[in-house]
Amino acid sequence: MRKAFIFSVVGQIGLAIFLFTSHAQPVAQPPTRGDLLAGKLKVIEPKLAAAFAAMKEKAEGGDAAAQEALSKWLIYGQGTAVDLKVAFEWAEKSAKAGHGTGQLHLGLLYRKGTGTEPDEQASNQWFAKAAQSLPAQVAKKDADAMLALALLHFRGWGGLEQDRVKALALNRQAAETGSPYGMVEVADQMWDAKGTHRQRAKAKRLFEKALPLLMTLGEAGDRRAQYGAGDLLAGLRLGARDFVESIKWHQPGADAGYAGAEFIIGARHQKGHGTPKNDPQAMVWYNKAAAQGHSGGINNVGWMHSYGRAGGPPDGEKASAMYLRAAERGNEVSQNNIALRLYKGDGVAQDLVKAFEWHKRSAENDYGRGQYYLGLRFDSGKGVEPDLAKAVYWYQRAGENDLVYAQVKLAEMYREGRGVKRDLAASLNWLARVTEFERDAVNPFVVSERAMAIEAAKKYVKLKKYLDEGWPASPRNLNGVQPDAQKGVAAAQYELAALHAGGIGGAGESSAAALQWATKAAAQGHAGAQYYLGICHEEGRNVARSSAKAKEWYGKAAVQGHGAAQNNLTVMLEEKGAPVEESIVSYSLAFKSGEANGAYNLARLGETGRPDVKQIFSYYEKAAKAGHALAQNNLGLLYQTGNGVKADLEEAARWYEAAANQGNLDGMFNFGLMTLKGEGGLQADRVKAFVLWGRAAMKAHPAATKHLVALANQLSEAEKAEGRAKVQAWTASPPQRVLQYFVIRKGD
Repeated sequence: MRKAFIFSVVGQIGLAIFLFTSHAQPVAQPPTRGDLLAGKLKVIEPKLAAAFAAMKEKAEGGDAAAQEALSKWLIYGQGTAVDLKVAFEWAEKSAKAGHGTGQLHLGLLYRKGTGTEPDEQASNQWFAKAAQSLPAQVAKKDADAMLALALLHFRGWGGLEQDRVKALALNRQAAETGSPYGMVEVADQMWDAKGTHRQRAKAKRLFEKALPLLMTLGEAGDRRAQYGAGDLLAGLRLGARDFVESIKWHQPGADAGYAGAEFIIGARHQKGHGTPKNDPQAMVWYNKAAAQGHSGGINNVGWMHSYGRAGGPPDGEKASAMYLRAAERGNEVSQNNIALRLYKGDGVAQDLVKAFEWHKRSAENDYGRGQYYLGLRFDSGKGVEPDLAKAVYWYQRAGENDLVYAQVKLAEMYREGRGVKRDLAASLNWLARVTEFERDAVNPFVVSERAMAIEAAKKYVKLKKYLDEGWPASPRNLNGVQPDAQKGVAAAQYELAALHAGGIGGAGESSAAALQWATKAAAQGHAGAQYYLGICHEEGRNVARSSAKAKEWYGKAAVQGHGAAQNNLTVMLEEKGAPVEESIVSYSLAFKSGEANGAYNLARLGETGRPDVKQIFSYYEKAAKAGHALAQNNLGLLYQTGNGVKADLEEAARWYEAAANQGNLDGMFNFGLMTLKGEGGLQADRVKAFVLWGRAAMKAHPAATKHLVALANQLSEAEKAEGRAKVQAWTASPPQRVLQYFVIRKGD
């Protein structure tokens, strides 16, 4: 397998553990901004009414921007009573005047059936017009236009290809104008890894910046801002959820008749979030939202009937009717719900064709579960002609939306070459995505998803070993390879060896058979086979261990330009005392062929003498992004110390965690230290640090072993018991997360 000369760096910077004890009496907490909100809104009611009247005068004079704003205030109940029909009429005037954001707004009203009957065709037509009009508005530095165009790119609406990288760029433009809505959109994309890699610490900082700005706007009567502030407080984006405080920001809109806020307040009563669980009260608010055509309210009325929580026994027929009504109003969750009921014949007559159509609409609305089920329909041919290429497309869309079932499917399909050319590197990437982030404990699928993550991690380790040994990523199936291999074709013999090494393509997994066929290919001069024989002789794999034989085979492969063989040969020569200058030349040859270990070793040797810190950083970065654990740890240290790059503790934490999750002991210690101190945007967590150091100490890591005792003395017995249990669970099974960067997302 590919290897690196063992060298690593432990960043023990400013290690300090503090224990705080307080005997002070509790003091009364000052009122929150949410506590004061209702009073402030009462004071400014006349001002809001006057603002609405002035806006109406401008709208009646033909001002398209005022017409759009007037429409939204009528929906929010801001400065006036809610009137959805009139809101639709003003939106129509703004859109017909060619106002880009007004056109998008009208498209959304048609899609949701707000103030009109739902009409997806009309919605798409107005989205297409908005896509043409918005760039001119964006050029005028209009933040709302930036957000509107970003939405079209993000969803793939208006005839635009879905492009989350473009969406992120536009959202960033809006954020740079000071728009808190732009900040939230950028942070959401970073949090969910859409258009970039996952950057939750940076996202959290943006959410924290946006929240007070939203609150200030909300205190001035801006209903959209009140809603946004409540959403942030209720989610995990800021850390712990604060449902009690979020209700204070959503309640004014609900009391004013804003359907979106009515729906949220209903959900709080249904789930007992921030208020006692109360199904009758939940139904009051859901019905209010549903009466205005709010698809979420309609969907949840259906859900309550489905589970017998609407004041009577479970009623599948009524649930299905409500799901259908919400689906017709563009609710992607309901579209998927009614599709599943039609597919199963649950509360409605079974109809596979109609089920397919609703899955399709849900998928096109960018709902991950709808995309996954649409992929399944194309995969199975139920309700539609089977089409594996389309199945892969929709699985991929769902996978990008973090739907783990789709990610598992994609890993299988790329491994087996079903519906797509076999690509084991792509399979590895999707396995990593399954494990990539921790599941929210309130997620109803958390148990099954965690089990999938554990299984994916096992498969990941095995497949990564295969690829690290240089085997081809896209070998043919057994029946396509075997005849040529038996005829003596070297390339086919090597492919057949690969199939047995990986247990893929219809071949049984057998290291002995892999060696047998690789030996035949190596004898004919096949470089990849010669490299594998070098590994076998160096490690004593199915043959007697022999450094001389290993060097011989590595040398034969290296002269043919095989980078990994060049690297391994150089490591063996360096261990025997080869001059540094010669080793650098040899590693450079490996690096030029794209060999990650070559990049790592160049960085390592570059740290001697007079180091070029920028060049060292470049080498470590290349190796780290290729999944090299030692390089990931060392890259983390460079970011932490600002050596060769601008200091960035969040990037340091990211790369330490990547190394730790591949079992790198220095990475475990360094990530544990940052976790303990709450650096790099991480939540300070003594138990998590204890677990990371405990894992490293189990492998006799000196620094972790030394400092673990001091940390343990700071923990309660309950914390220590929790930590020990997690360390033991880790030793019994592989990590649930991989966080590898073998494939970097578009936009990185």
